[in-house]
Amino acid sequence: MIGYLVAVSLSCLVGVAELISRYRDRPTTLVRVPSTWAYVLINGAAGAGSLLLLHTFDWRFGVKSPEVAGATQVLVASLGSMMVFRSAVFTVRVGDEDVAVGPSTLLTSLLAAADRGVDRMQAKTRAHEAGEIMRGVSFARARLALPTYCLGLLQNVSAEDQADLRTAVDALAGSEMTDAQMALNLGLLLMNVAGPDVLSAAVHTLRDEISADGARPQGVPAPRDGAAGDGAEARAGTAP
Repeated sequence: MIGYLVAVSLSCLVGVAELISRYRDRPTTLVRVPSTWAYVLINGAAGAGSLLLLHTFDWRFGVKSPEVAGATQVLVASLGSMMVFRSAVFTVRVGDEDVAVGPSTLLTSLLAAADRGVDRMQAKTRAHEAGEIMRGVSFARARLALPTYCLGLLQNVSAEDQADLRTAVDALAGSEMTDAQMALNLGLLLMNVAGPDVLSAAVHTLRDEISADGARPQGVPAPRDGAAGDGAEARAGTAP
C-alpha cells in the first residue's frame, strides 16, 4: 500500500510541477480550476496503474531482495508512467500542423483546458492589478529601467525567459498604441515573469524615475545648482 502511495505522490508531483511552471505569477489559482485537478489525478492514476502492472506480472528487474525490488518497482512505475503518458505513437499532418497521436494527446487536451480555465479566472484580477500598479507610469521612461530592475530583483530567471521578455518589450515599443496603453501591457508582461508583488515593489522604487507626470521635456536640460542665481547676478551686473 505504501508503494502505491509513493508512486501516486511522485506522479502527481510531476503534474503539479508542470502546472506551476506554466503559471508562475499566481500558482495558487490552480487550486480553483477543476481541469488542473483532473490533470494531476490522471498523472497519479497512471503511476498507480503502472505499479499494478508490475505487481501483476511480478517484474523484479533482476533484483532478488523483496525490499529493493519493491522500491525499484515504485521508481520504474513513477518514471515509466511519466514517459508513456507524454509519448506519441505516431504523428499526423493536419494542414500545416503536426498532430501527435497517442497517450500525450490526453494530457495535451487537459493542459489546454487548464490554460483556458486559469486564464479566465486570472484575467479580471490581472487587469485590475496591472492598471493600479502601472498607473501614471510612462512607457518611454520605463521601457528599459523597469524590466532591467525587475530582472535584477529576481535571481533565477533563465536567459531564455529574459530574451523572450526583451523581444516582447521591443515588439510593444514598435506598436502604434499610446504610451499609456504600452505601459499597461508592459506591466502585464512583467507580471508574467516577476508576479504582481515584485512588479509593484519595483514600480514603487522607481516611481520618480518612470512617472509620466515627472517627465522633463526633451531637449531641455535640468538647471544646475546656482545657475539661475549666476544668470541673475550677471544680468544685474550689466544693467545700467
